Amino acid sequence: MGWAEDAHGAVLMVKQQRGRKFWTLPGGKVMASESVEAGLKREIREETGARVIFACQTALFDRPEKRNITFLFRVTLHARDTLEAKPREIELVEYHTTLPRDASPSLRYFWKLLRH
Repeated sequence: MGWAEDAHGAVLMVKQQRGRKFWTLPGGKVMASESVEAGLKREIREETGARVIFACQTALFDRPEKRNITFLFRVTLHARDTLEAKPREIELVEYHTTLPRDASPSLRYFWKLLRH
């Protein structure tokens, strides 16, 4: 997942189109043939239309009961890219200054870690 902030400190989030329709950070699954950072960049581009120009791994969220580890990267996005939701997967792409009520568990975890 990528944590991107605008000039005012708002965090870029995506609202899922399917499933539980959580607000979450952009990102997704890494393909077997790519590095974690390459997968991050691809997923952010696919979900938001933005290109990552810098990424630094910051934290991880280990959920053994789900057999899942989520890596968090602080990212810088290309300033000239237009944000655009990925049809059929992402409903909205927006910057938020507060944690949405319907935030995903990983977003809640990373928000608490980085905002407190």
